[in-house]
Amino acid sequence: MSFADKLRAWMPLHENRASRAVHFVGAYMFIFALLVPLGLLRIPVGDMTLSAAHVLVLAVALYALSLEWTAGLLMSLPLIPTLNAALSLGHLPGPTVAIIAVGVMVARFALVVGAHVVLEKKTHGLSLGGPLLFFIEPVYLLTVLLFGMGLKRELHARVMAGGPPPAPLAT
Repeated sequence: MSFADKLRAWMPLHENRASRAVHFVGAYMFIFALLVPLGLLRIPVGDMTLSAAHVLVLAVALYALSLEWTAGLLMSLPLIPTLNAALSLGHLPGPTVAIIAVGVMVARFALVVGAHVVLEKKTHGLSLGGPLLFFIEPVYLLTVLLFGMGLKRELHARVMAGGPPPAPLAT
């Protein structure tokens, strides 16, 4: 399934601007909650130390870029402070790290599900790509924003060309 096809299915379920904003923040909350414990898994590489959190950020950024390069690049930029914030918690005791990670994840799901139920009046479960979507939803949101700015016209035409009509481009 192409990115245009995925975006076509995603747009009608994410029409509300406030819900889109919640989804944008929620994606980084999801990533942060995973980076916190992954930051504790460290390996020395030459003069520096890398962690499993670095690997996850790199994988998310590469996947985001592979979907849509402009939105993927824009989506990847906030991953740097998200990673730094998560790694800054590495000095805390293990139980505290776990409480922070779980608390952020619970808050994220409450916000996003609440946005769907209250603002969108519809839900989609995991039908739009499962947990992988949680990592890269900002690519979808930023692509819609780029459409609204008159950019990415070829991709917009492909999204509009097939299937049911997507949500309006208002952002």
